[in-house]
Amino acid sequence: MKTKNAAALFVSFKTSRAIPCARPFRRDFMIQSTLDAGVRAIEYHPMVVLDDHVIRTDAIVVDRDDGRYAIDFVDARPLEDPRAEGLLQIGFEQRCSGIIAVTAADVGLEPRLSAARQVWFHAGMTVTADDRAEVLDALDREGPVPLRSLQALAATRRDPAQVVYALACEGSVSVDLRAGLDGRAIVRGGSLGLGGLRYGT
Repeated sequence: MKTKNAAALFVSFKTSRAIPCARPFRRDFMIQSTLDAGVRAIEYHPMVVLDDHVIRTDAIVVDRDDGRYAIDFVDARPLEDPRAEGLLQIGFEQRCSGIIAVTAADVGLEPRLSAARQVWFHAGMTVTADDRAEVLDALDREGPVPLRSLQALAATRRDPAQVVYALACEGSVSVDLRAGLDGRAIVRGGSLGLGGLRYGT
């Protein structure tokens, strides 16, 4: 029972609290947003008061480098808010730049979906201090580099790609996932950089 409850919650370095995500595509959206260097924070707003009524919204607001946006999961609107009126209110209250409609098909686009899942599989993996230093020092010296180049630049005990994935999950590096995870994927130090996992554009 505890495992099921834990699996239905999402936590990352961009969330301030655990976010319910029983639907797989909602979880995938939050994984992709966490790994998107253009997203600064992911917020959860479970309800809103509208006309003296409490409406369940289960709303997600993403703070991106181009503004704050409430996310309308079109395929999974709460029964209490079929026309997303509560979400619109959240958008006003949170001073959002707009509302982005996201469908399961949007989240399931390849190669983004598989690449993000592969990286997130390494969330929580222990990275030794030596491996961390090797990768971060290489990126500090060389700047953004293709993933395949790290093999020669960083003498890690573990596979450098696995180290990069684990560091990406904690925000120490970012990986451009737009073209998938072949050796050409660009890795850069820090959680800021080229954001590519965009919806609504």
